[in-house]
Amino acid sequence: MRKLIISLALLLFISISVQSQNSTNETYMHDKLSFGLGAGLDFGGFGGNLLFYPQKNVGLFAGAGYAIAGFGYNFGAKIRFVKEDQQPKIAPYITAMYGYNAAIAVTNATDFNKLFYGPSFGAGVDFKSKPEAKGYWTMGLLIPLRSADVDDYMDDLEDNHGVEFKSGLLPIAISVGYRFVIN
Repeated sequence: MRKLIISLALLLFISISVQSQNSTNETYMHDKLSFGLGAGLDFGGFGGNLLFYPQKNVGLFAGAGYAIAGFGYNFGAKIRFVKEDQQPKIAPYITAMYGYNAAIAVTNATDFNKLFYGPSFGAGVDFKSKPEAKGYWTMGLLIPLRSADVDDYMDDLEDNHGVEFKSGLLPIAISVGYRFVIN
């Protein structure tokens, strides 16, 4: 009986050791290239976005789409917080980009439509329902740093062209999209 207990204990110890070695040495494949469809500054308005990760945590992207007042684009970097040995369901990220960050669209006077460009910064999360899924949701809050030219243009439209704005520009922007993993 004593030999059986020692044998079972030894077998259990070896099993735990092998299991823990496998879990710490296992490498997960994080996406390197993905294409997203969505709405937000990083998607160029309502459009698409191509994202490439040369390193598992640092990605470079370009987005283009319809931005209500015309064609919008953005390009930038995304830093996600993932570990080599984990495949998380939720991966937080921060981002910085340059491109369109304000759109002025005037109803029945499209000659006054104008896009403004500048930097934007933000944070968000990527949500993957299953580790083996070939796509995931991405959501973020962005803070556009708009120049005084935006306010000056809106003032000029109100003062000199009879345009009436029902609301001002929001100080934050929301980004929501779905990313399809290519590689």
